[in-house]
Amino acid sequence: MKRDFNNTIIEILREAKENGIITGQNGFKRDILEHLGVYGDKDGVIVVDREKRIDLAMAAVEKGMEISEVISFLTWKDFEGLIAGILVENGFRCIESYRRKGNSFERGMEIDVIGVRGRLVFAIDAKMWGVRGGKSSSLRTAVEKQKVRTKKLVNQSDHLSRKMKAEIQGQYEFVPIIVTWLVEEVELHEGVPVVPVFKFNSFVLDFESYRDLIVSYTELIT
Repeated sequence: MKRDFNNTIIEILREAKENGIITGQNGFKRDILEHLGVYGDKDGVIVVDREKRIDLAMAAVEKGMEISEVISFLTWKDFEGLIAGILVENGFRCIESYRRKGNSFERGMEIDVIGVRGRLVFAIDAKMWGVRGGKSSSLRTAVEKQKVRTKKLVNQSDHLSRKMKAEIQGQYEFVPIIVTWLVEEVELHEGVPVVPVFKFNSFVLDFESYRDLIVSYTELIT
């Protein structure tokens, strides 16, 4: 039965990846679709929105599928949406894909997800890595780049406060974070939290216990 569930999930994710729609139920077992909370309309069209795709992907991993296989059927926007959704549930306001154009003096930048709660700002790089090995050179490079992006964000805090319609004046704390698909514990690399997505909600809830261990940057916003 578990194999049937996982095979159905993968087929749904594969067919819905491009536009979130499956035309016809393609021989899917009705009881499995109902168990997964996926329903078609009277014409057999199934709409699988981003939230449902993320739910299905996590369900497949929980049932033993390899993460590297599952994430190949998701988009970057799916992954960013999952992270933003967790932040919103914890009282943050969010921006996905925050971009600033560069010029002749400075390169542009992009931060995948920014979450603001009170005067706390999370600057998150979303890495859809399905590999283990948190000590890899690619992870060290990602940590360094996220530090640089976060410092740039601090320097652009006035623009961010207007975009987020910040209502609280004072000293803000900017925290660089990397969220990955790694099924491991939360790690700290050069003071930057590297958080498996399955641990991200608990990381947010327990953030105060990490606060003295992480690197952050402050800026006064008036």
